[in-house]
Amino acid sequence: MADTENMNFKSREDRLKELTDQLEVGVKSVRSSAEFKTLLATMAKFPHYSLNNCILISMQKPDATLCQSYGAWKKMGRYVKKGEKGIKVIAPAPYTIEKEVDKLDANGKVVLDKDGEPVKVKQELNLMGFKAESTFDVSQTEGKELPKLGIDELKGDVNKFSLLMSVIREVSPVPIGYEDIKSGAKGYYHVAEKRIAIQKDMSELQTLKTCLHEVVHAKLHADASKDISKNRKEIEAEGTAAVVLNFFGYDTGAYSFPYLASYTTDESMKELKAALNTIRSTSAMIIRSVEDMMIDKEKSQEMSPEQEAELEKIAKEQRAEEKQAGENSKEAAEKNKSDDDWPLRDTDEVVADKPGTVADVGRKILGTVRILPDGAGGKRPSLLDKLKIEKERLSRDKVAGGAASEKGVAI
Repeated sequence: MADTENMNFKSREDRLKELTDQLEVGVKSVRSSAEFKTLLATMAKFPHYSLNNCILISMQKPDATLCQSYGAWKKMGRYVKKGEKGIKVIAPAPYTIEKEVDKLDANGKVVLDKDGEPVKVKQELNLMGFKAESTFDVSQTEGKELPKLGIDELKGDVNKFSLLMSVIREVSPVPIGYEDIKSGAKGYYHVAEKRIAIQKDMSELQTLKTCLHEVVHAKLHADASKDISKNRKEIEAEGTAAVVLNFFGYDTGAYSFPYLASYTTDESMKELKAALNTIRSTSAMIIRSVEDMMIDKEKSQEMSPEQEAELEKIAKEQRAEEKQAGENSKEAAEKNKSDDDWPLRDTDEVVADKPGTVADVGRKILGTVRILPDGAGGKRPSLLDKLKIEKERLSRDKVAGGAASEKGVAI
């Protein structure tokens, strides 16, 4: 059993490495495009704020994406909208003072006058102070369009979207809410208020991707005192969101690759490469949590107490049958350990109890599924499979004819 789990765990690790490797390839492709070079030329004109200023900006306008001074925006052909309030940051303010100091000779010794007192001279000293200065986010300006890269929004439906969103809410360490974000941002994590805001009325795929992005921020970047660059934070958040969704069959490359590329500073993509281990480990943690919670929620939503009792009865009968078979024949017990006893974690179908019936157990199967000899030369499903089959039958009976099938790719 342990060996099988290790094999499956390794397979998942290999899959996550494959997906993070795809991030590198995709981002490299974007960086080599002419559109990206145009974007870089524009972005080079923007100031690079210190960690302290990034924290200040986040506290005052958590949905800010691109900030600079009033004058700098004007030079780019954009103007601050009437009534917009500036975001205060700390700016250097050098100044000069005049001070009397001891006069020194060529050897660095103090020069004395006829009375033996140090000779004083006036000297200008250049000192550095700081002042509050206003900066404005791009959403507070209008005018000449800035160059864009990639698509504005992902499109598409997500299978079991409502259920999946409820799972993401439980995975998140902070509350998630919807609002109309005036800046145009898809979402943001509010460091001070410990909450996540998501732009309302987006597509299901974009909403889910943005939720995952902000949940990663809340999990990894809640401590504002940690000296992590904005580039590193954004790469970890977007990279993890892209990997998790890709693992479940949703490709966000058209949106995520350009986003990630915009936060790499050179051809070596050192920021992305430095973040890959964090992206892999965080993705693995979220995927495991989502899979476990999805199964629990599906069970609680689909089954009544009476159905639970009926499944428990079936389980007891199955255990009794297997125990009796083991007591009747040592040979049968040895046969159960043969090559026929093999795991089917990644199968799509198992043979059901009734002849000609096929039961879909999904792309992911809990635990190790064992196919045991039935004594008649055939195969029959294990306890876990039988529970799954009966659960699906009860669910079909409950909806009396079946509801409309959900859209999207099954997760």
